[in-house]
Amino acid sequence: MKLPAFSSLPASRRRKIDFCFKTLLCFAGGCLYAAALPPFNLTCLAAFCLVPLLFVLHRAGTKAAFFYGWVWGMGWALFAFRFLREIEAIVPFLIAPVLSLWPAVFAGAVPFLRSNTLDMEGTLPAKKQSAGKVLLYALELSVLFVLLEWTRSRLFPWNDFSVTLWKVPVLLQIAVWTGHYGVNFLVLLANTAWAALLIYRSKTVFCLLTGVILLAAAAGFYRLKNPPPVKTADFSPALIQGNLSQRRHATLEQAAEALEIYAGTTKALLDKGARPHLVIWPEGAVPIPFYTAYDLSRYPQTTAYGRLAALYQQTVKELCRSRQVPFLIGALDFDNSTGSTAPGATNSALLFDETGTLRTKYDKLHRVPFGEYIPFRRYLPGFLIRCIDMGRDLVPGKNANPIVLSEKFRAGTAVCYEGVFSYVIRHFARRGANVLIVLSNDAWYPRSSEPEQHLANAVLRAVETALPMIRCGNNGGSGVVMPDGSFRIIDPTGKSPRPELLRCRAAEVITVPVPLDPPRTFYTRYGEWFILLLALFAVYRLCAVSSRFHDRMKRLAEITGAAD
Repeated sequence: MKLPAFSSLPASRRRKIDFCFKTLLCFAGGCLYAAALPPFNLTCLAAFCLVPLLFVLHRAGTKAAFFYGWVWGMGWALFAFRFLREIEAIVPFLIAPVLSLWPAVFAGAVPFLRSNTLDMEGTLPAKKQSAGKVLLYALELSVLFVLLEWTRSRLFPWNDFSVTLWKVPVLLQIAVWTGHYGVNFLVLLANTAWAALLIYRSKTVFCLLTGVILLAAAAGFYRLKNPPPVKTADFSPALIQGNLSQRRHATLEQAAEALEIYAGTTKALLDKGARPHLVIWPEGAVPIPFYTAYDLSRYPQTTAYGRLAALYQQTVKELCRSRQVPFLIGALDFDNSTGSTAPGATNSALLFDETGTLRTKYDKLHRVPFGEYIPFRRYLPGFLIRCIDMGRDLVPGKNANPIVLSEKFRAGTAVCYEGVFSYVIRHFARRGANVLIVLSNDAWYPRSSEPEQHLANAVLRAVETALPMIRCGNNGGSGVVMPDGSFRIIDPTGKSPRPELLRCRAAEVITVPVPLDPPRTFYTRYGEWFILLLALFAVYRLCAVSSRFHDRMKRLAEITGAAD
């Protein structure tokens, strides 16, 4: 059967087919973005994933552009955040439409930029575009997208464009100066370079933008081959990975089992003759509070819960004393600094010395929305709160001071999710940390790619600050990320081709060269200066295109008036 030519179809049907084709094309582009992220790690797709959207947008009006951008975002968010289904099946379908608003806003602004930067006639190019105008348009698109990603990072920084390059250290090195937003910018330049070539046939712009990326790669290669000379000392912590199930509402039996597993695994490692500088347990290793404000051994415990809490304290302190090794453990605790009769619960890192004495604690600064506290609790539907509520709103910490482990080692200690926030890790580095420690628990996601994505986000934090990052997780991802972005994950089997995906019980002493007096990176010293630079460019271009838009409207009014 011979199909009719497209041009011979009725106009209404052609419009429907065209609309469906463009919608599918944009959705496919978003899927390419998701495929460039873990677990597929098809990094090369990151350089093309925005091109389908830009192709559709070069002929679209504002309303249609907003819709197509939202569809592209859905293709990305539905798959990149599919791991959230392990909390509740509906969660990815709730969060994806919201996160897709950011690319929708980007796409909605494109027709305005296109018509006021390029030589346009309606929605079509009036003539072959000059290389200068195409280059300016490409820069406008790249700057706008990165600035919108910056606003999203204030809410949910997970899986931006920079993460697609987490296994390409040569391109990550720019983050030492710009933070991960510079890496984002490189990926955007790659996409706009291809758009300039394929849509506007500008080989000049393609070569210029590709040259910028190659220059960044050359600078990264030079830095990797010529690292700054820094005096280091070996730091050897023991990482204990219990590989326990998610125990948000643990029974006493489950909590007792967790304590037994972590204490037993630690003893087994130390009994083999290991002599670590520090033993590290991950976030919430034992799912009951530690009650640091009280010495429970001084009080008779009349309940099973009280006896288990007292045993928890006794076990940790006895391990410190008997093995003469300090412990850093992730635990729930209570903030009693105000002397309140109802102290707030905290997600904390507790440091005990060789005598079992609590030396210091760090309370998590950046809590997980809807997991550790419920923003706008009173306005949310009850079924959603029941799905994600932990029965309490945790209290945020008050400072980002590093934990002093010894005279040589000062650890910026992040708890799980907050380790992906640049501002938290930068605060640690600015306040004198020379090593980063992240205590995490990804047991919420026992089968998905979330632990690997968590690791991928963490790689950028180590590069930005040029500090080694030690990660201790409950069910995977335990190991070290070096300042150049390379990493090693502990693998008790010794055979896994991708140990970052391995979920098993493990205990290992790792040795990490820690800089004794690390120079602060440009990003650590000056923070988000690159975003400020992009914002200034955006303001300048907004004023310029607004002026041009006003002049066009004025000329149109004059022509219309003359015709009348």
